[in-house]
Amino acid sequence: MKRILAALDGSEGSMRAVELAAELAAKFQAELILIDVIEHGSPPDWALAEYVRLDQVRGDMGQFAESFARDMLENARKQAEARGAGSVRSEIRFGDPAQEILKFQEETGADAVVLGSRGRGRLAGLLLGSVSQKIANLAPCMVAIAR
Repeated sequence: MKRILAALDGSEGSMRAVELAAELAAKFQAELILIDVIEHGSPPDWALAEYVRLDQVRGDMGQFAESFARDMLENARKQAEARGAGSVRSEIRFGDPAQEILKFQEETGADAVVLGSRGRGRLAGLLLGSVSQKIANLAPCMVAIAR
């Protein structure tokens, strides 16, 4: 295993994915690549609800989303290095999360994709689908979902 891709959105599940991916990277001396995909030029809804009151957001929502992603990726990098990952880099993409993660996996040749599960429940997952389900079904490599 030479490259591990960890997909993040800043949720608790994705932070568990960083921990797992970092441990795998350390064990296999693999490069760890962190990716966040910004959908529709805005941060995840939970980020706005948990960290920011809408009336506190000034300026362009897309800029806020990028700033949020950069901060989250930097924190994830530090967490990964603390868990023993040696080579860590990050990337921000824009678009549909599942499509962009799959495209980036192909571009980088990652041997594994690690991502978190939001735990929406079976019915919601079946009706709405989820990024983790799409990646698990379509990725041509190993996929680990951290819960």
